Amino acid sequence: MKTCGRVFFHNARRLAAHKFTFTEVRYLSAQPKAESNIEVGSLSEIQMSVAKHLNLKTHLPSPLSKQMDTLGELVTLIRDPMMEIASCMRVVDKTLPALRLVLWGAFGTGKTVTLNQAVHHAYTNNWVIVHLRSAMDLTRRVKEIEMSSFVPGRINDPSNAVAVLQNFKQQNQHVWKTLGELFTERDYEWSKSERTAQGKPITEIIEMGITAPFLASDCVGALFRELRRHAKDGKLKALVAVDDANSLWGKTLVKRADRTYAPPSDLTLVVHFRRLIANDWTNGCVLMVADKKEVADARDELGVSRHTPLELFGEEGFEFVEPFLPIETTNYTESETNTLYDYYVRKNWLASKSARTEEGRKQLMHLSAFNPYYYERLCAFN
Repeated sequence: MKTCGRVFFHNARRLAAHKFTFTEVRYLSAQPKAESNIEVGSLSEIQMSVAKHLNLKTHLPSPLSKQMDTLGELVTLIRDPMMEIASCMRVVDKTLPALRLVLWGAFGTGKTVTLNQAVHHAYTNNWVIVHLRSAMDLTRRVKEIEMSSFVPGRINDPSNAVAVLQNFKQQNQHVWKTLGELFTERDYEWSKSERTAQGKPITEIIEMGITAPFLASDCVGALFRELRRHAKDGKLKALVAVDDANSLWGKTLVKRADRTYAPPSDLTLVVHFRRLIANDWTNGCVLMVADKKEVADARDELGVSRHTPLELFGEEGFEFVEPFLPIETTNYTESETNTLYDYYVRKNWLASKSARTEEGRKQLMHLSAFNPYYYERLCAFN
């Protein structure tokens, strides 16, 4: 398995841009591995109460959410990418810039599942979690808009802003008391009648945005600003997990007053998330997924799918997220499919007699071409 240090050396050019010294690189690679209850190739169960707490039913891929409902439990396979992420999270320190990781790989190889496993790992280690289900929600699934009163030309998105704050509140109940003991650095004047004074708990910003949707977009920005500041001070560690992160530099379906499509840089929430994934703060980890949904054409049956970070983020996005550590998700190995097959047999997920034979086991492997998504779908219908 790759170690954090090896990936750092592999990306020496990016490290130079990041202003890491070789002493810091040696420090990262020499860190002892902390004890962990996760092991490559093993099945890990997330308690249903925790899954509900982290809102995983909404954030996981639809087939896995349905499987969770049917089996009454959430069990996932621990693979190399997750171990790599856990290894990197262990070396996060308030003296080093936020570590940025990009999950990339072909369709169905487990990028979103790995992202959610990392969110659970952050939860078990009492990190603050900022988890965006999909960056496309901010650019393509916008129900209502209003113009910002703070920045001319900036477009607010009240409904998505409230959803971000509500999700943050739900996922961070395990550290809510700690967040309530962290105070604002300055006064925030939301409107003529609404304000949050300096020295107030930052949880008041969250409550303000949830109860007043027309202020929610600005509350998201203030919350992210305070989280970055407190992380720098060593008062918290934060995981920023963004699925379909390349969509922050993609197309939008939001129209200006002149009926032209607004670029992502005009959307308030996109700007706030871009600032959050920048590496100008410390004591945090930014985990992004590069997914081809942003650029793929479902009607193109002949084109070769693009899934590398450079192709998916584009020149502007790639320059913004550099330096980062690329972590590729791949197809299953034979031992991984065997582990899942045995689990499906035990849980009676495989219903047909032919599928529960040795010949059926081999056919499922090869018909799916060891692709995690297709393997699960074949098992669900056999």
